[in-house]
Amino acid sequence: NLSTNLPSAVNKVWRFSYNQQTQDIKISCNDVLLVDTTLSDDVCTTWNNWRTYWERDVTKMFFHIVDTAFEQFCTELTACNGLPASWSKITTVTTFPVAKGTVLAVTCDTGYQLSGSNEVTCGQNNYTSYSYESEPTCTWICK
Repeated sequence: NLSTNLPSAVNKVWRFSYNQQTQDIKISCNDVLLVDTTLSDDVCTTWNNWRTYWERDVTKMFFHIVDTAFEQFCTELTACNGLPASWSKITTVTTFPVAKGTVLAVTCDTGYQLSGSNEVTCGQNNYTSYSYESEPTCTWICK
């Protein structure tokens, strides 16, 4: 399970190294070693033809659509990149992107009053989703 050691930082630097002669592969994130293994028939049990791909020169890597690791990484890396566009006049001092689970304080632009929650939590389902007790809204104050 790669996610148990995955760094919590929003910005992640991934390093993939592969030694074609020894079939050793290493994957790290923010200098935390997540995978250190030698490819073999015992390790590569899903794809019988793994050697077809790994015994040639590797010039790029990608996650195949059926690779469950891809879904796991996407889930772990989900971050909020801003407040929803529908939240007109709502602001935050928080710098984006933020990691899933980050609590943000929200306020309204000058001349508007906040109704609902003054704190929202980043992403439960995707990068634009927030959870809150009551959806924040801003109402213009008539003077």
